[in-house]
Amino acid sequence: MNEAERKAIRAMLQRRAEEKTQTPDMARQWLIEEGLYDGDGDLKPQYGGQPDKRGSK
Repeated sequence: MNEAERKAIRAMLQRRAEEKTQTPDMARQWLIEEGLYDGDGDLKPQYGGQPDKRGSK
């Protein structure tokens, strides 16, 4: 991959982030869709969230 391709990818990622984070709700939904947050909107354990919280609810 050359520098022009890297630059194009960075620009695409920046545009996508700007589109997906216009509101806090949109940002949370994007993180859920990308797999960083669980369905409740909490950070998944592999990314630093609390381990299995099912018993605490």
